[in-house]
Amino acid sequence: MSNAVIKNKTISTRVTPEISERAKVNLAKQGLTVSEYVRLSLVKAANNEVKLVSFLDSPEALKAKHEAENGQVTTIGTLDDFNDWIDQIDAN
Repeated sequence: MSNAVIKNKTISTRVTPEISERAKVNLAKQGLTVSEYVRLSLVKAANNEVKLVSFLDSPEALKAKHEAENGQVTTIGTLDDFNDWIDQIDAN
């Protein structure tokens, strides 16, 4: 008989019920549970197999930054217009 001891660590996170349900549905399509997906993700992170993505370094973001820094922008509305648009998205 092996003397190896298996230790388990419980990790929890908080997400909205909507995110949780969408994740369950999408992962189920691939035959995974949320717990299995998180476990696999943590194993990859522990083995340094995870490449973090910085959306601020994407070609699109760098181009937009360059344009903004050089005044190559077009104003399409006010901050109030933007806030109204965000409120409409949140309402849906």
